[in-house]
Amino acid sequence: HSADTPGAMATTMKPLLNDFKLALRALEANNKDAVALKKGAATLSKIKIAMLEFDAASTMETDMKAAKEQLLLSREALELATLYSATIRDIDSFKRHIAQVQLYYRDYSDVILESARKWMILGLNLMHLLAQSQLSEFHTELELIPLEARKDIYISYPIEVEQRLMEGSYSKVRKAREKIPSDYYIYFMDTLVDTVRERISECSMKAYKSMPFKEAKTLLLLDTDEKIKAYAQKRGWSIEGGENGEIHWNQKVGSKQELKSRDLIEESLGFATELERIV
Repeated sequence: HSADTPGAMATTMKPLLNDFKLALRALEANNKDAVALKKGAATLSKIKIAMLEFDAASTMETDMKAAKEQLLLSREALELATLYSATIRDIDSFKRHIAQVQLYYRDYSDVILESARKWMILGLNLMHLLAQSQLSEFHTELELIPLEARKDIYISYPIEVEQRLMEGSYSKVRKAREKIPSDYYIYFMDTLVDTVRERISECSMKAYKSMPFKEAKTLLLLDTDEKIKAYAQKRGWSIEGGENGEIHWNQKVGSKQELKSRDLIEESLGFATELERIV
């Protein structure tokens, strides 16, 4: 019956994608928008049901034009689903959608034209891997990206961030946030900076008995006094002598030797990162 024809399936899909784009736009403005969250989730379910009807392989044998349209619509649906997952901070669904959309980029590159969103989506995946400290996976994915495409801003950005991480140039990692190529990258960039901050904190607590407030602010990549105070409170540290004073960890440190060099922290962080990559 007519509902099963490739053309009819595409007709069902197009309005769903438009609805989904509207929900995504609302969530980009406010990712806690309850109405948009509900609409986005419901529309995504309908899109996935519609995609189950698509069978591009068999359609290719009978109607190449319809098959291409199916592939283009499915790919766009998965791209939007990936951006939706990143916007609502759902990492599990982000990973699922990335894996699915990569199949379209890889397996149908000779059938349909390259997507305008391709490098942004793949760059977003690289940022996600960096944020999760999955450095070997980051390099595996990067190997699959042609050299020419690595000049694209969406790909060159995560490459640069990873290089700064490897060098231990953490202030440059934080500064890189100011020139993110897309707002979709913000969440992963913030997660990455948080991870680096935690790592610096752990190293600082091992290397020092305490730390000058101003020094800590710079080292921990926090740009205001309020932020360092909030972070100290979160970690159970005490600040003595206010903004010209010192931060104390309030815990017993095994080693009595106090190491005064910030370089040591930078080195040990670099070493820890390198070890993770090797392992």
